[in-house]
Amino acid sequence: MRALLFFALALLPASAVLADTPAMVNQGIGSKGYVWNRLTPERAEAVRKKGDVALGQEAYRGCRGCHKQDAFGRVDGIYPRLTGQYASVIIKQLTDIRAGLRLNPKMEPFISFDAITVDEIADIAAFLSQATTIKENGKGPGDQLALGESVYVQKGCVKCHGSRGEGNGEKLYPALAAQHYSYLLREMELIKTMARGNSHPDMVTSLREVSPNDMEAMADFLSRLPDRRQSVAKAPGK
Repeated sequence: MRALLFFALALLPASAVLADTPAMVNQGIGSKGYVWNRLTPERAEAVRKKGDVALGQEAYRGCRGCHKQDAFGRVDGIYPRLTGQYASVIIKQLTDIRAGLRLNPKMEPFISFDAITVDEIADIAAFLSQATTIKENGKGPGDQLALGESVYVQKGCVKCHGSRGEGNGEKLYPALAAQHYSYLLREMELIKTMARGNSHPDMVTSLREVSPNDMEAMADFLSRLPDRRQSVAKAPGK
């Protein structure tokens, strides 16, 4: 029943849904007592569940309107590529939005307590973690890849997200490789200005002194790295 409601909500204009959906209270970075990796009761419940891929594929039907059937999102970065993202990261982001830790008003009605259950969150996360796509992600201009890699290393991003943007599922660091260029650029700006909500404090500090040009170069570099699951890594731009 909730999966059907989730699907029905996806067919409505965002404005119509938001009009009847109370805004979640921001408890994220900048608020008193904010802890980046605080384990909320709901996330603890979701991670205890195994997650069923088949059930997740069905529950994901309501997400297809924006994130597409293969979780590819959009090349222009309006919606991120979720294909192959760690299940633990998906669970954290969805439960953070529900807890008011991450600011994402457009997502709120589609993952509200009336629209989706904790079981379905775990199932969708399991499905996305193994989803594949044959589509090429949105890439940057490709003219500052060396600079992008240099800034990525110098600013310490490699410590958490890995040298190939592979992330770390156990530590809840998302994979950045093969993400859409425009999405990466937008999220870095939101993190830099503390407008995302659930940002890691170290990321805010690292990005604070990064120029717009250097952020563009980093996003370009990351967008040209292969999917984290590829066994043979290719050099950016090749």
